[in-house]
Amino acid sequence: MPKLAFLSYRRSDAPQAARGLYAQLRSRFGSSHVFMDVAAITPGSPWPDRITRSLEKTSVLLAVIGPSWLRAADKYGRRRLDSDADWVRKEIHLALSNSIPIIPILVAGVSEPPPQESLPDALRDLLNSQAIRLRDDKWDEDFDELVRTLVTEHGFVDNEKRVVLPQPRVQIEPLTEQELGDALLSLPGWEPVESLVPGDYPKSRQEIRKIFRFKSFKSAIEFMYSAIQPINKIPHHPRWENQWRTVTVYLTTWDIGNKVTALDVELARVLDNLYDSSKASRKKTE
Repeated sequence: MPKLAFLSYRRSDAPQAARGLYAQLRSRFGSSHVFMDVAAITPGSPWPDRITRSLEKTSVLLAVIGPSWLRAADKYGRRRLDSDADWVRKEIHLALSNSIPIIPILVAGVSEPPPQESLPDALRDLLNSQAIRLRDDKWDEDFDELVRTLVTEHGFVDNEKRVVLPQPRVQIEPLTEQELGDALLSLPGWEPVESLVPGDYPKSRQEIRKIFRFKSFKSAIEFMYSAIQPINKIPHHPRWENQWRTVTVYLTTWDIGNKVTALDVELARVLDNLYDSSKASRKKTE
């Protein structure tokens, strides 16, 4: 059976953290492997039945616990968790009753699971599960721990793989901050950016990026195709992506730990010249 992570959370308790977690999990595992009611239930659908069916297919339940998760109350001031009609209680109780693994996810400043005496008897076994904190200031690091847990202990498959780097490696010094700043003065449109290295947290990559825009999808692809020979000649290869008539190029030198070097500056100039040439050629044929 396909793996499915079910996000149980309160809309009144840290909804932004829950939605951020949902979006990142979908990116890492695929949309069909993550369920959250706000995104998955359309208006007019039989909401309780849909949740019940999803829970029956669930591989692991992620109980998102924020500051007001425990004391959330209904319009009469009664604690929701004490009511059999409370859906958070139903979701967790159903998971416990069916031996579905549960991972409490502590968010929005919550540092510890709720104490045993604060929980209804039906939910106290929740505390037998090891919790994972998603701290605001270390979210990516903590999220990667959650991903590793889902992969190693629950059989999920991470779609975000490490990049296979070309061989042999080059030996070159990274540009200093001053050198990079000077180089960018003559590279209009290029800007420094930083991002995490897929599958290798907490390593990050320093890059320079530029967005090239074209009049058509065909022109964008022709530009990428025409860049193959100059790229191989250097040789130094970009990280790039095409979306319709836009090509976004990221340049960094992987061999020395994803730092910007003179090779990246050289390739940026080559791509700029190629873009200018292709633009001039298109104008002649218009």
